[in-house]
Amino acid sequence: MVPHRPTQGNDSLPHSDALTVGRATARADRSIAAALAELLARDVAEWSAHGFTPVKVRSVRSVFHGSLAGIPVHVKVFRADTLADHVRDWVRKARGTAEAEHLVAARALGLPVVEPLAHGFALEDGRRRSFVVTRTAAGTPFTFATAAQESLAQVGRLLRTVHDLGVKLLDLHPGNLLVVDHGEPVLLDLTSMAHGGELGLRERARALAFFCHELDGGALDPIAAPLLAGYLARAALPASLHDELVLATRRWRAAALPAFGRRAGRSCKHTETATRRRGVPRWFWHLDGDTSERRLACERFAAAPPPATKSGRRGSVWLVGDLAVKQREAAKAQRLFRAAYWLLFARVPAPTPVALRLHGGLGLVFAQRVGQATIADELAQGTLAGPGLAATARQFGTSVGRLHAHGLGNRDLKLDNLVRDPSTGLVAMVDLDGVRRRSALETRGRGADLGRLLAAFRGAGSPGGTATVRTFLRGYLRAHRRLLQDTPLRRLLLAADRRAGEWASAHR
Repeated sequence: MVPHRPTQGNDSLPHSDALTVGRATARADRSIAAALAELLARDVAEWSAHGFTPVKVRSVRSVFHGSLAGIPVHVKVFRADTLADHVRDWVRKARGTAEAEHLVAARALGLPVVEPLAHGFALEDGRRRSFVVTRTAAGTPFTFATAAQESLAQVGRLLRTVHDLGVKLLDLHPGNLLVVDHGEPVLLDLTSMAHGGELGLRERARALAFFCHELDGGALDPIAAPLLAGYLARAALPASLHDELVLATRRWRAAALPAFGRRAGRSCKHTETATRRRGVPRWFWHLDGDTSERRLACERFAAAPPPATKSGRRGSVWLVGDLAVKQREAAKAQRLFRAAYWLLFARVPAPTPVALRLHGGLGLVFAQRVGQATIADELAQGTLAGPGLAATARQFGTSVGRLHAHGLGNRDLKLDNLVRDPSTGLVAMVDLDGVRRRSALETRGRGADLGRLLAAFRGAGSPGGTATVRTFLRGYLRAHRRLLQDTPLRRLLLAADRRAGEWASAHR
């Protein structure tokens, strides 16, 4: 029998028992106390062999699903491997305990949240890990793509209630909402919560922009219209809310792009990195489905590279099977790998990054090979004309518009660096050496990008004439409008025409 000491409970978890199992400690609802004590007698790494399935494994936490005393539960275990993690937990309170207290406080305010059942410290490889146990709520994850209009409206009303109560949920996004019976939303993750006075207009706009960040127009996107209507149903807010939402969406995107790019160099849901060891190649793997065979192909290539497909001043390039490999100096290889993440974030078609290998001051960047013929080849062969040419111009105009609206530029935009993806039909930018990041509001450099494209278009004989240019520009402007960005089109076109002439003269 694993000992546990009954108590009268405390404010963080009423009607609870205190448990001590070796170095593991917890406070648990009496309905699961004995079963939790049995679980805490085992190392976290052994839980999967005793009825707990890992449903999420991240560098900062792991989430398990199982049953305690016949009650379906989710257990979130937080990692604290660095000194900064330990200091944060010491200053702010252990994250498992903090989340349990936040859930209790939110329930007291009448907010729909999952029920906390326990919190404490478990053992993993001899280290104490903070954890929280919640009762599993039956429902489906909320997504904008599948949510009905009434469900969106209910989410909007919930967000308004949260804000009116003065509750700040700093990590409230669609992934932290569950939709239960009749489309009612339930809050899942309250690790980061603060409770104060009613939120001001700017704070509300910031929270709405963050919740709707996956949509191009944030809370002003047409898809989010029922949500915003539900938010405003209780009482109207100042007319300036629209302007605040525009600014908040732009600010979020400006901060999120470089943050997402940093994921290329650290372990997270998108990347797996190897531990740095002297004299040993260091690998960075992009996590995209089952990559075991692709990893083996990358490792075999690195062990014995074949003759390069082409070489130049920047380095060598190989096209091997379904992989495209570039060799660059280590710093430039890291920049190239990070650029691929920027384009993933901006949803600009480009080869999917596969891996980065650093060793001896050099880097190998592996990406998925998109296709065979470039757009320049298709035009030369006459296979791209008529409606197909117009569709390509429109889609590529959207891609360049998204690129610029996210504050990105590509100094090497030309038809030879554009390849149609046979699986999607989209035109992908296959050479990312020229991708650079600027401010999303900075328009300098955009005219030069468009000028290189215009020069390449004229060099190919201006296929489709001015109609192709107009179609491209319509796609470009539409992308900017969807992303709530302004475009000084006349000035950009003047700069593009001037740059196209300079480029053509320099390459005669």
